[in-house]
Amino acid sequence: MPTFYDKANAQYRDTVFRDYFNNEHRLLSLCNAVLETNYKDESKIEINTLEGNFFSGQKNDVSCAIQDRFLVMVEHQSTVNPNMPFRFLSYVSQLFNNLVKAREKIYRNEKIKFPDPLFYVFYDGDNNEPLEQELRLSDLLKGTSHRLELIVKMYNINDGIGQPLLQKCDYLRDYSKLVGKVKKGLSEGLTRRQAITSAINWCIENGFMQNYLLQKKDEVFGMLDWQWNMDEAQVAWENKAREEHEKGISIGEVKKAEIIAAKMLRKGKDFSEIQEWTDLPMQRIEELAKSN
Repeated sequence: MPTFYDKANAQYRDTVFRDYFNNEHRLLSLCNAVLETNYKDESKIEINTLEGNFFSGQKNDVSCAIQDRFLVMVEHQSTVNPNMPFRFLSYVSQLFNNLVKAREKIYRNEKIKFPDPLFYVFYDGDNNEPLEQELRLSDLLKGTSHRLELIVKMYNINDGIGQPLLQKCDYLRDYSKLVGKVKKGLSEGLTRRQAITSAINWCIENGFMQNYLLQKKDEVFGMLDWQWNMDEAQVAWENKAREEHEKGISIGEVKKAEIIAAKMLRKGKDFSEIQEWTDLPMQRIEELAKSN
C-alpha cells in the first residue's frame, strides 16, 4: 500500500511557508510579532499576496494590508540573497498600483495616501547568519546620493538559535521546528523523504502545526520535497553559474540553463533573477514562463 509521501508530485509549486502564512489568523499573529502590535480583529487584515502570471512573473510569498495603515511584505529564504531589496521594490510597486486601481484614486486630483510599507525576510538556511540584520537598496546602487532607499529586515528563524521572534509568534516557532526536524533527520543520514516524513509525524505527535499538518499532510510532504529538491538544484546551478559567468554559457549548457530556468519559474523567481543566473535571453525566459 502506498504511503502518503508516494503521492508527492509535480503539482506542488508553493513552499510550506507561503501556504501556511497566507491565512488571516496566522499572518496576523506574525505581523503582531514583527510590528510589536496587538491587533485581534482578523477582518482588519487584507491578504494581497501577488500570485504571479505569465506576463509579469510577479509572485511574492506573503503580503497584506492592516487597517489601511501598514502594508507588510514577507519573503521566506533558505539562501541569503543580497538583492532582496530590489525584489521588494518591484513587489511594492505592483502592490501600490493594485491599491490605486482598486480604489480608482489614480483618476482623482488629490494626494494619494498609501499604507506604510514594511519588508521582512525570514531565513532558515544553513549559513551562520545573525539573528537580525538589515538589507538596503542603497547597497546595490553605484552612486553615493542614495536618494532611493528601501530597508529589509532579515530574521534568522532557524530552530535552536535563540531567535526572540519565535517566542512572540507560536506559528513561526512551529514552522521553524518543522524545518529544524527535517534538517536533523538529514544530518542523521535519513533520505530526504524519510527526514520529511519523520519531521511531519514528530510535529503532529508533539503539537507543532498539528491542525495544519493533520489537514494537509500529503500536500505538506509534497511541498517540502519539492522545495528541498529545488533548493539543491538552485545551489548547484548557482555554483556552476558563478564559474561560467565571465566566459558565458557554451551551447552545450543552454538546455541545462532552460531546465533550471523552468524550475526557478515554478518557484516564482523574478525574470531578472533567472536571467542573471542563466544568461538566457529575456524573450526565451518569457517563452518558458508561458509553457510552464
